[in-house]
Amino acid sequence: MSFANGTLPPQLLFETLYTIYEILFRYVTDDESDALARELTSTYELNDSSDAAFDPNLIVWDGLFRTPPSFKLVYWTKRLRNLQAAVDHPPPSNDLVSWVERHTSERTALTVALIGLFLTAAFGLLSVLIGIAQLVVSLEQNKLGS
Repeated sequence: MSFANGTLPPQLLFETLYTIYEILFRYVTDDESDALARELTSTYELNDSSDAAFDPNLIVWDGLFRTPPSFKLVYWTKRLRNLQAAVDHPPPSNDLVSWVERHTSERTALTVALIGLFLTAAFGLLSVLIGIAQLVVSLEQNKLGS
């Protein structure tokens, strides 16, 4: 109904402001977000392209935001979930890591871990046996020398 009148729905506007000021740029309570917001808005006047920077009005916010108790994100939920997934599971940093992730299953990783555990135990036991053998040899040498 709002689109037909040439306006945006109030829920969309509220969600957009909430997403910007409460999720993405919590610069009122977060120093890193404040620094990022100031950096993004400082390049606004240096570039003529409107796509190159953020509007300086981003940092003009008093921090007062009242959300209703039954507030739910309707319009931005899917995109915010995609952002959260990208943060939780970032893409591989290079081609080798990408190839390893594609060709490594959980079963293979578990097998490699178990083989590593077995080899560690075997080499540990071998070092104990060698230590006992050295002790026996040194005791025999001590008996012969006395």
